[in-house]
Amino acid sequence: MKLRTLTSLACLALLAVAGLAAADQMYKWVDKDGHVHYSQTPPTSTGVQAQSVDIGAPPPDPTTLKNEQNLAQQIKDKDKQAQDAAQQQQQDAQRQAQQKKNCDALHERLAILQGRRPGTVDAQGNVNYLSDDQIQKQTQELQDQIAKECSGGQ
Repeated sequence: MKLRTLTSLACLALLAVAGLAAADQMYKWVDKDGHVHYSQTPPTSTGVQAQSVDIGAPPPDPTTLKNEQNLAQQIKDKDKQAQDAAQQQQQDAQRQAQQKKNCDALHERLAILQGRRPGTVDAQGNVNYLSDDQIQKQTQELQDQIAKECSGGQ
């Protein structure tokens, strides 16, 4: 009983291998009208000579290869654009932070001018206060700078 089962399995395995080998077998022939034919089975017509054709892996399709190269280039370009965009965003954020810092400093100087009478101390320790005209002139200059650099005096 076991021998019969083993024999059956061996036959099935041989048939499977033979089927795979036959699937790779191709025939080529020319009919009486001069048309070339390809088939997995030889022709049944009498007087037609069929040649066995070895089919291996098909050569690479140049269109597919070109499409793959184009796709790879597009992906590379998009990665570069994303990297450039991220770098630009970082630079913009740094520029905005610096602008805010400069604006804050201008607002602080303006608050000092408007809060109390500013002055300077000389080498002997004498305090020299700014005149009203000097305060007004510096106030106007600071307001102009704020309007120009801080988008209307944020």
